[in-house]
Amino acid sequence: MRGYLTIGEASAFIGRSEETLRRWDKDGVLPAVREPISKYRTYKKEDVQMFLGALPENDIIDEISNYIIPENNYSVIELLAGAGGLAIGLEKAGLNCVALNEIDKWACQTLHENRPNWKVLEGDIKAFDFSDFKNEADVVTGGFPCQVFSYAGKKLGLNDARGTLFFESVRL
Repeated sequence: MRGYLTIGEASAFIGRSEETLRRWDKDGVLPAVREPISKYRTYKKEDVQMFLGALPENDIIDEISNYIIPENNYSVIELLAGAGGLAIGLEKAGLNCVALNEIDKWACQTLHENRPNWKVLEGDIKAFDFSDFKNEADVVTGGFPCQVFSYAGKKLGLNDARGTLFFESVRL
């Protein structure tokens, strides 16, 4: 059961604007909890209930999901998945995620939280041989680091270890 409400959900249940909730958060009237990565305001369900008294339980949606059942049998492995934005888009397009690889532990935590049914391979892509997935995926994709090629970066390209991660997809 989800124990948090978004600012929009809390606003709807309390009957006050989101701006009022932001002011109440600032003033300590109804403090919000900040998500670790996005810093979005969320409210503990029990805090909102104590603030207003008991909210009718059937009015609060405990599980919100944007999961879509794929309409075909295509499957994908995503490398350097980050928090799964591309994977969710592929899922919405009807592809089934067989596995996702990501090194960042916070991104992996987000993947596990948002899609507990996905197989997340947490760690350095070079540490996985992917042999368990032979002939299991129709598409291999990934969000390869662009910072090393960007004009905004140092433009080290293949001289930066992140720039060579493309070759890992070729290996897969």
